[in-house]
Amino acid sequence: MSKNILITGASSGIGKAVALEFAKKDGSKNHLILVARNQAKLELVAEEARVLGATVSTFIADLGKTADIAKLFTDLGEKVETLDLVFNNAGLGFVKEVHLLSDDEIEQIIDVNVKGMMLVAKKATQMMIKQGYGHIIFTSSLAGYVLLPTWSVYCASKWGITAFANVLRQEVAKHGIKVTTVHPGPVKTEFFDPNKADVDLSKSAKTMPAIPASDVSAAIYKIAYTDKQRIFCPPSLVVAAEAFRFFPNFMQKMFAKMT
Repeated sequence: MSKNILITGASSGIGKAVALEFAKKDGSKNHLILVARNQAKLELVAEEARVLGATVSTFIADLGKTADIAKLFTDLGEKVETLDLVFNNAGLGFVKEVHLLSDDEIEQIIDVNVKGMMLVAKKATQMMIKQGYGHIIFTSSLAGYVLLPTWSVYCASKWGITAFANVLRQEVAKHGIKVTTVHPGPVKTEFFDPNKADVDLSKSAKTMPAIPASDVSAAIYKIAYTDKQRIFCPPSLVVAAEAFRFFPNFMQKMFAKMT
């Protein structure tokens, strides 16, 4: 029987890479349930995954909107009875000093990165408790462990979702449900485009070079359905995260120079 895998933010970036990773590695063993706002881009990803042998369903939803999430899971419940894996990934960011962020930009970050992820996790957990198993993987960030100047609201969102996932793990373990957080550093995706985060990745290339999304998707495939609680991409970033915990003042100065 094929596994039902829900992937949010699947039209681009890490979400797209994860969809194609599972399609490439397991083909017909997976039913990929892809979710995003952009229907045209999502259908292109779906077609690529089908060519690789996966069964694919697509759902259009803005995960910053509570009503869209409710409808997604209502429609999903009519199509599948179980969820084996949820890659809770949809997210965005705007990178500016906080006084330069618009109210709308702040609301978008919190609505998608925090509220949206929490509601997706809640709905998925309700399904998984009934079936007695499942795995929820959250895309957090290195910014969910360290503090970066000009990334204030984004850091707050990722620290918040990291804490949420860590508590959720404790709550659902008795139901056979696993929870993992993924903490990438800079990744070569549309996230950094001028109309989005608007960050020049070349500025941090020497100290923290951006990695391809395929590196992250390969790491996620490797730990799917395991008890791994968190992973850093690349793995060397765990050193920066731990150094920040023990030497916050020094590390803050270093990250300030990088950003």
